[in-house]
Amino acid sequence: MDHAGQAVEAPRRRERRGARRARVQLEAAYEDPERQVFLTTGDISESGAWLLAPDPPAPGNAARLTLELPGEDAFLRVRGTVVRRRAEQPAGFALRFDPEGTRPEARAALRRFVEAIHAVGE
Repeated sequence: MDHAGQAVEAPRRRERRGARRARVQLEAAYEDPERQVFLTTGDISESGAWLLAPDPPAPGNAARLTLELPGEDAFLRVRGTVVRRRAEQPAGFALRFDPEGTRPEARAALRRFVEAIHAVGE
């Protein structure tokens, strides 16, 4: 409320992501120089993913992610960089996909997948 007692709408957080994302849990094989583990996504877009992990890697780590999208014939393999981590529960980290390390076909498949999820929800 403002000082006159009128309701004021809270400012919305500015979305920093350029790509639309979908909250979806998919199994993913994560690999960096220190580990190879199976994790679950919390959300995904054509430019990155949030992965749930009990011991998230440090920001700056280069990594590879392999996942199978429903409706796609082949596994998607992308390269990326850990850009953020959260140690408290639910612990996890953000992996930004490297445009140079991600084939255009993989980005297109991710885009189709996210759009299909949003189309069902609308």
